[in-house]
Amino acid sequence: MAQQEEIPAIAQQYAFSMRIESDGHIEFQGPMRSRTFEPASGGEIWGPKLQGRVVPRSGADFASNELMDAHMMLQASDGTWIYMNLLGYEHNVTDDGNPYFRVAPYFDAPSGPHEWLANTVFVGIGERHMNPDHTIFHFHEIL
Repeated sequence: MAQQEEIPAIAQQYAFSMRIESDGHIEFQGPMRSRTFEPASGGEIWGPKLQGRVVPRSGADFASNELMDAHMMLQASDGTWIYMNLLGYEHNVTDDGNPYFRVAPYFDAPSGPHEWLANTVFVGIGERHMNPDHTIFHFHEIL
């Protein structure tokens, strides 16, 4: 029998939030799964560790069967370009009928003040809003 050890807690800290604005979407049913293509028309990033914008028309969510797989470019407030791959899933069960998300973003950033993004594990939650169509994500870094 394995020796019982205390399992260490995982520490996390709020890092930043992001609003991704939608530019409509295309849904279709393939022979194996449903798919949605949803381009990002822009957005903003705010919080204690990152500020900037979602670059308009720089990417989209290529969702399949409620699994999110978004690729897009961000630009920090100092002008640094940052690539983001946002993976996760969507649930359509809320009291107000709006979908919510559980996600894990991955970043690629050049050497310099934002390279920490590429060396950090993040988890996030999100909520979809309508009129206008946008999603807000809140990201926490795992310490």
